[in-house]
Amino acid sequence: MASPLTDRQWLLFLSLLPDVGRKTLRHVLERQQVRRETPAEILCLPDETLREEYRLPPRALRAMREERAARLEETARLDAHLTRCGVRWLSFQDSAYPAALEAMPEPPAVLFLYGNHALLDGLTVALLGSHAISAEGLHELERLAESLIAQGLTLLVSATQPAYQRALLCAVRRGAPYVLALDRGLLSAFGDDLRKEPLKQARIWQAEFDPAHALAISPFRPRDGWLASSGKYRDALIGYLAGAVIVIEARPDGYIVQLCRELLQHGRTVYVMTQRLDHLPGNRQILEAGATPFMPQV
Repeated sequence: MASPLTDRQWLLFLSLLPDVGRKTLRHVLERQQVRRETPAEILCLPDETLREEYRLPPRALRAMREERAARLEETARLDAHLTRCGVRWLSFQDSAYPAALEAMPEPPAVLFLYGNHALLDGLTVALLGSHAISAEGLHELERLAESLIAQGLTLLVSATQPAYQRALLCAVRRGAPYVLALDRGLLSAFGDDLRKEPLKQARIWQAEFDPAHALAISPFRPRDGWLASSGKYRDALIGYLAGAVIVIEARPDGYIVQLCRELLQHGRTVYVMTQRLDHLPGNRQILEAGATPFMPQV
């Protein structure tokens, strides 16, 4: 990469360094802003400054020093490929970064977006259910999802976990727009050509993901696979990103209960289904935390 790094290439370069996670990446970008240094200037700084000021971990610093040429070439190739495919990525410093995410305990330092960005500006709602959601809960979720879609709301969904999958299928079946939050990188979810529909059941209605009609959003590096911690982080991303959250079924003392308590502390809108409250102690916990009772008429 002979020409100077652009801001988006620099963000991509940093995000691909080993051991550079959300906190480290955020710190590097904040220090860069304070010190007013260009990427080229940072790459020429002494190791001590990169360790002390920028807090680069040892493996990241070693990669920057010993593998710089190869990593710059990798960045250039990935930048060109993602750009051709229509992928956009932005940092927390970008004006287009969703402000609601800054309330997260550990907000994403970078987001990768693929598809219709305007969907984030509309009315969005997330339907939450535990991984062990009952058949009755899935039926209630599907009826509610159909009603919300008919009212013009955009569902926040995912391609893994039964409740999210059911909501996604409702949107795809109706040809409705949706926001797909991923628990892995874009290339891992969609393949290198970013065309594969990640949810097999949805391929009955659409063989390929349609970026003109939906938006995929990932806080993970493009080729990152699934990790055990990815699911909870995806749930948090969905919860904080949504204009409103409706809990269908929550496991008592489970992560959904914890997440809803956090959201309520931040003044976010949380509804909880109450028609089976005697059999759903997790829902009762969320209600007692201050959520609004929700009894849909669908």
